[in-house]
Amino acid sequence: MADILIDVQSTPATPAAGQAVIYVDSTSKELALKNDAGFIRGAIENFSTAAQTPAATTRTYIIGSALAIPTGKLQIGTCFEWLFDITKTAAGTAASTYDIAVGTAGTTADTARVSFTKPAGTAAIDTAAVRITAVCRGPLSASGIFAGNFSLVKNAAATAGHSATPSVCLTTISGAFDVTTAALIVGVCVTSGASDVLTIQLVQSRAWNL
Repeated sequence: MADILIDVQSTPATPAAGQAVIYVDSTSKELALKNDAGFIRGAIENFSTAAQTPAATTRTYIIGSALAIPTGKLQIGTCFEWLFDITKTAAGTAASTYDIAVGTAGTTADTARVSFTKPAGTAAIDTAAVRITAVCRGPLSASGIFAGNFSLVKNAAATAGHSATPSVCLTTISGAFDVTTAALIVGVCVTSGASDVLTIQLVQSRAWNL
């Protein structure tokens, strides 16, 4: 059986009309394709391998959510998706905030560009599944925009647990910021409400069109 060995490289030049370049990106170490319009098709992923217990009222970067943008940088139409679970004890009823952090640190030092305030919960044990999505709308400049959506479904009764509503669906549009910075990392932070005792058991993250 034969092997195919491809060296990693930075983003290649746009090929001639009717051609496309297949390469392995030097940042993501993932296979990507650049077409004759200069658009890159590729994907990156991340995940968690252990339980996490974010401290109440403290902005915490969710481990496994960081997605390091390849050398080609963000594009108009770059998409992100984060899936994770959250369990809570009967403690804690205050609202909490989740944000999409963008910067070069991959920590809470990065700026919250898209924020979602989850409605207040109740003093009841609950488990929820959260899905956060975002798309880079462009323009590819210092005035770029992200559009994001937060959805949460839960086990507890309609008026109990993580939210006093049966499900949560929130949409937020970022302010303008520079989406052309090299070596950006995009991830998710949580700032839980007072007295919250939360546990996250799994995180699955991916981005595509980059």
